[in-house]
Amino acid sequence: MSAPATPVLPPTMRAWVRTKRGLPKNTLRLASDIPTPACPAGSSSDVLIRVSHVALQFNSEFFLNLLPPVPCFGSRTWVPELEFSGEVVAAGSNAPPEVRDVGTRVVAFQTIPGLALGYGVLAEYVRLPGTQAAPLPEAVDFIQASGVTGAGCTALKLMRKSGVKQGQRVLVNGASGSVGSVLIQTLKVRGIYVVGIASGPNEAMVRGWGADEFVDYRAHGESLPTFLTETYGAKPFDFIMDCAGTQALFAGSPGYLKPEGALLNIGALEGVFKTTGNLLSNLFRPAWLGGVPRRYIFFSSPPMREDAVILTQLMGEGKLKVPVDSVFDMKDLLASYERVATKRARGKVVINVRAD
Repeated sequence: MSAPATPVLPPTMRAWVRTKRGLPKNTLRLASDIPTPACPAGSSSDVLIRVSHVALQFNSEFFLNLLPPVPCFGSRTWVPELEFSGEVVAAGSNAPPEVRDVGTRVVAFQTIPGLALGYGVLAEYVRLPGTQAAPLPEAVDFIQASGVTGAGCTALKLMRKSGVKQGQRVLVNGASGSVGSVLIQTLKVRGIYVVGIASGPNEAMVRGWGADEFVDYRAHGESLPTFLTETYGAKPFDFIMDCAGTQALFAGSPGYLKPEGALLNIGALEGVFKTTGNLLSNLFRPAWLGGVPRRYIFFSSPPMREDAVILTQLMGEGKLKVPVDSVFDMKDLLASYERVATKRARGKVVINVRAD
């Protein structure tokens, strides 16, 4: 069987690149002269993807402020963002068979090390290992699919790490966020009773994802742990999954979390330094010195292809939806980051790379 012909691609492409550390509006520019990645050849395991949509990360601003703008190794330019959807335009012979054919619809992701080296995905074409792409069912649109890997893989790892079982009770904090929304849906697929915490205006949305009960944190303020104790103390939760990172929720957890239960935290809403201090205290401070007598688990979760396959299958079966707050054209990226910065986005903020 003859090898597929090498596609004819434009020599350059559009991509957003960073010139220095700082806020997006001060550091990013849309370039139109970035060399298009070379097509994978021979026994390469890479795939070259024409990008359709890119989902922005809530912590992008953190990376833009932290990482050097021009890596010592890797790409000569620094392109932001991690997860996207698109179509395969070329693949090496050792790429996974499911994503090897030209025209295959995929979701894909860059790794944190890849991003640190400058190989982000806010570009018209992206080349990466085929193990970082998964096939996308025809029934799922590119917009929703672009934001499923980061939040979805984290949600699946939360369930695995906790060991939560059918019939148990879980309290989800940050239930209206990108991870919380996917987490609720995947918990309900497993037959788990879910109580979601978010702001009042998001109640209908959170219940629509399957939450059995809803708690408006704004209605209780600093007395939220007291309310949870009074409401759920007689029937405490097996696990608390904190997608926001609220220390008070863990501090008051003996009132509404079973002694053998655990709080799993993936959020840093209170800031990196405060979260780090809380992490050390929660993990190592014994109860006789004022520590909380409950297990505390904190972790980060890089996407994995195996999980991406599971997630896209659930989407294709209509069992999982990724909420999308808004879609911006490629040229309007800076406005989209401003939307993310408000922390009021009700779902993913997505960039349409193919829009002029």
